[in-house]
Parts: sequence; C-alpha cells; structure tokens
Amino acid sequence: MLPLTPPPVLVPEGLSQDLAAFAPAFVIFGAALIILLWEAVVRPADKRVFMGFSLTAILVALGLNVGVPVDDRLGFSGMVSFDAYSVFFNSVFLISAALSTLLSHDYLERVGVRIGEYYSLVLFGLFGMMLLGMGSDLMLLFVGIEVMSIAFYCLSAIKRTDARGIESGFKYFIMGAFASGILLYGVSFVYGATGTTSLQGIRAAIDGGVHGGMLGLGVAFIIAGFMFKIAAVPFHMWAPDVYEGAPASVTGYMATGVKAASFAAFGRVLFVAFLGLKDDWAAPLMVIAAATMLLGNLVALVQDDLKRMLAYSSIAHAGYMLMAIVAVDSESVGLNGQVSGLLFYLLAYTFMNLGAFAVLTLMAGDRDDLTSIKGLAGLSTRNPGVAAGLALCLLSLAGIPPTMGFVGKFYLFAAAVRADYVGLAVIAALSGAIGVYYYLRPIVVMYMQEGGEPLALRPTAASIGALAIASVAILYFGLFPSQLIELCQAGVLSLVG
Repeated sequence: MLPLTPPPVLVPEGLSQDLAAFAPAFVIFGAALIILLWEAVVRPADKRVFMGFSLTAILVALGLNVGVPVDDRLGFSGMVSFDAYSVFFNSVFLISAALSTLLSHDYLERVGVRIGEYYSLVLFGLFGMMLLGMGSDLMLLFVGIEVMSIAFYCLSAIKRTDARGIESGFKYFIMGAFASGILLYGVSFVYGATGTTSLQGIRAAIDGGVHGGMLGLGVAFIIAGFMFKIAAVPFHMWAPDVYEGAPASVTGYMATGVKAASFAAFGRVLFVAFLGLKDDWAAPLMVIAAATMLLGNLVALVQDDLKRMLAYSSIAHAGYMLMAIVAVDSESVGLNGQVSGLLFYLLAYTFMNLGAFAVLTLMAGDRDDLTSIKGLAGLSTRNPGVAAGLALCLLSLAGIPPTMGFVGKFYLFAAAVRADYVGLAVIAALSGAIGVYYYLRPIVVMYMQEGGEPLALRPTAASIGALAIASVAILYFGLFPSQLIELCQAGVLSLVG
C-alpha cells in the first residue's frame, strides 16, 4: 500500500513579506488580547504591571515599525499599503500611545479608576489607528475606524461612577455611530459607481472617465464622515463635551491619536483615490477649514476651563491641517511642501498637546479632574519645572518660535500662499493671532498671579517623564527640523509614487 502524502501547502506569493511588514500591528493586537485575558483570569492588585507591559509592547512595535525595510508596495491582496507614509504615521500613533500610557496609571489611581481593561482598550484603539495608517481599501479603512472608535467609546466612559463621563461616552457613541453610517453609505455609492473599494482601483476608474452624481454623492458622504472624526465644523459639536467628560489621559490620547489617524486615512483617500476630483472637493473643504479655524479659536477665547479650552483649540488645529489638504496641487502631490508640512504638524501637535495634558493629569484631585485655569495661579513658584513644560507646550500650540509648532505652522501657511489660497492663509493668520491670546492666559496666571486656593499638584516620575519627552521634542525639532521634514517628504512621495 502506497503511503498517503498530504498535498503541498500553497503559500501565497509575498505572504511572508506581508506578515513581516504587518508585525508591529500584530504585536499591538496580541498585547491587547493578553492584557484582557490577564485581567480576567489573574486580576493583579497593582495595575502598574499593565502599564509596563503596554509600554514594552509599544516600544517593540515601534522598533519593528522603523526597523522593517520599506519597499513601497501593496500587501494582503492590495488591502494594505507598506510604504514610508504608513511607517511615519504608525510611528506617530505609537508615540501618542506611549506618552498617553505614561500618563495613565497614577492619574487613574487618583480618580478612582482601577480597571486593567483600560490598557487593553488603549492598545485596541492603537491597532485601529494602525489599520487606518496602512489601509489601502475603503472597507479596511472602515474596519479600522470602527475598531478605533469602539475602543474610545469605552475609554470615554470608563469612569463608571462619573455622570459626566458616562454622558460623554454616550454622546460619542451616538454621534460616532451616525458618522460611521454616513461614511459607509458613501463607500457604497463609490462602489456602485466604480465597481471597487480599492483606492488604486477607484483612481483608475476616475482616470478612465467614471464620473456622475452617484460618485459625487459618495465622495461627499465619505468626506462628511471624516470631518466628524477630526471634529471639523459643522461636525464638531460632540468634541467639547466628550473631551471635558472623558478622563484627561483619554482626552489627550483622543485629541492626538484619533486626529492623526483620521487625517492619515483621509489624506490617503483624497490623494490616492479622489485627487482627480480635486476641483469638486477643494471649495467645500476650504469653507470648512476657514469656519473650523475661526470658530475653534473664537470659542476657546472665552473658556475658563483648561481642558475645554484645549478641546476648542483641537478643533481650530483641525482647520489648519485642512488648509494644507485644500492647498494641494492635483498634478504633483509628492512635490508639495504642504503635504509634508501636514505630516510634520501632526507629529508636532502630538507632542505639544500631550505635553499639556500631562499637566492636566497632574491637576486631578480625588476622583475628579480640577482643570480651572485659575487653579494654575502661582504654579511657577510651587512647581517651576511643570510650569515651564506647560508654558513651552502652550507657546508651541500658539506657534511661537523656536518651537516645533512654529515650524509646522510656517509650512502650512506658506504652502497655502504658494497655492494662491491667500485669503485662506489670512484667515488662518487672524485665527492664529486669536489663539496666541488664549494660550498666553494660562502662562500669565502661572507666572504673574498669586492668591486663591493653590492647586496641589502631585508630580510622578511617569508624568514628568512624558512632559520632559514632549518638551525636548518640541525644542529639538523646532531648532533642527530638517531631518524630520525629509522623513515627511519621503512619506508623501511614497503615497503618490
């Protein structure tokens, strides 16, 4: 009797390369599952072990992300892009998650949240962001948005005994589900018009002459869905309440990671799939960018709560970033300084915003956040290092040299002028001038006001470390931005190349 031999296993060509390039995301997803099971089975009393494990996984993923050679190709049957663009954005997401994790443990202990699943949700949200950074198909991008969003719905309401936290999570869920429905509806229209959800396939269909009302409606719905995710006017109404009600460590992560991931996916969709329709979407985005900059800065001007002020500031910064997208030359995206300037500014925003939120986590009292600007009075005397770090982050957000924020805004404003969007650049400059005023208010309170009941900060090594990392990055890349700009340019060239 002849021995039975199993048929040979057919391995798809390039699968090993795809798995190696996707390894950073696998590490994050695996770590999230391990923490979830660890908490369910073991339930360690000291949740600090989860913070250490999460940071280790993030650093391993960051090493794999920058260590795997980039060959600018599509993987997993064209669903995923492995290019310098995805490597850059994955690095931004990992940095945002690492700094947010550093801020989390001691803050959560003070406000009474002792839940190990918190760190699992942070990593699941990070995994969704990485799908958005690498996705090259509308369906995969939708899956990434949902994975990220569901994690943040839970994180926003993780303070289960806090009515404001529950309210913020519920608002975020309702509005997020509505936006996801609009986005998916847009995907269905685009698929109906082009016969594909692949970004490259959509571009080929448009170049081949596919146009019409169905395609235009699909693009409009997709843009509306992304506008919600980045909190642009008029889709911004959820942001202030959600940012205020969520824990400070979650708000900082949401304001940086979610915004960067949404812009990463939005940029890839517009520049790869819909660049041929730029004449159709540029004018609406220009109006949205102008309204977002003006409204965000004007409303932030009258806020007395630092957390709420930063929420409206986040809306305004979304307008600056949209200005860069509007100013893109449809014939030569890869050569446009505004696109690389957008990437630079997103990384800058991650450092300066999370640096500010590091101080907000230190301002937490027992079971609550104490974020009144008046509470900063005399901070320069009591905690000079913390005051200096917060002042540097606020000055960078205002675009004051020689900070990273100044360099980023310079690239964005100059790109708009070069693209003949002078009116939009003027609106951005006026909005920025308004922003300088309200960013200086907390600095004036810290350094020039005494009196009232001083806020007792509780600095921890992790929070101070996160603030120090952000401060050093803001100064270093503000003084020496050229190398980082080159990385941003490489990312953009790979996107369109």
